[in-house]
Amino acid sequence: MNYRANGNETGLVDDSFDFFNPKAGLIYDLNSNHNFYFSWAVGNREPNRNDYENGNPKPERLNDLELGWRYITPDVQINTNIFYMRYKDQLVLTGELNDVGAPLRANVGDSYRLGLEVDAAIKLGSDLVWQPNLAISANKNIDFVFQRDGILEELGNTNIAYSPGFVIGNRIAYEPSETFSLALLTKYVGEQYMGNIDATSSVLDAYSQTDFNISYTLQPKSVIKSIVISGLVNNVFDAKYVSNGYFFTFDDDFSSPGLYSSILK
Repeated sequence: MNYRANGNETGLVDDSFDFFNPKAGLIYDLNSNHNFYFSWAVGNREPNRNDYENGNPKPERLNDLELGWRYITPDVQINTNIFYMRYKDQLVLTGELNDVGAPLRANVGDSYRLGLEVDAAIKLGSDLVWQPNLAISANKNIDFVFQRDGILEELGNTNIAYSPGFVIGNRIAYEPSETFSLALLTKYVGEQYMGNIDATSSVLDAYSQTDFNISYTLQPKSVIKSIVISGLVNNVFDAKYVSNGYFFTFDDDFSSPGLYSSILK
């Protein structure tokens, strides 16, 4: 892959990227209901145009280790996954926006994401299905260095921006037939930071919302195999919450540090 550019925003760019992304795994079937798996993968990702406009980016490299367990019966399905994702030069969001409102990223050196994911599908009788899911994670920049007023500061391990450590999803559905369903979908997102320096002014508080979905499938048995008619009502309980925003720092001669944040609903 070759990148070439010479614009006012990017400067002179002439980079070539040759990636090798191997993946290997093992699956062990304990019996008809239980199996375990382990996988290891390497992933590389090149910077994009916005990254070049924001500086001189490097490609990021990921080593991903995963260990999982699956349980399957006619009425219950459970999937669990433990992951450790170790990055070199991960391109993470900084909290800043460019002049047209696009989010900016920057390389952060060493970082990792460690967590547990669980999802399930459980039949509650003949017509009800419960589908919960959960993700718990620690998402850290390692030995993060930050420049403030021209001085480099060592902040130690900090939280990666826009990476909540706790996310819960829930779907409970009434499905009297294969063609009709009514469902409530709830999502909870834990506290997260809009920047990488753990500034209290960059915190997005935890929030949750619930949506309602109705779906009906027509099966004309002709040229068209099926037609799905679906309706969605967002935020049925009219919850007030903030889900996004932006954050940046600036040199301030009067009070240090200079910080600015804005939240969007």
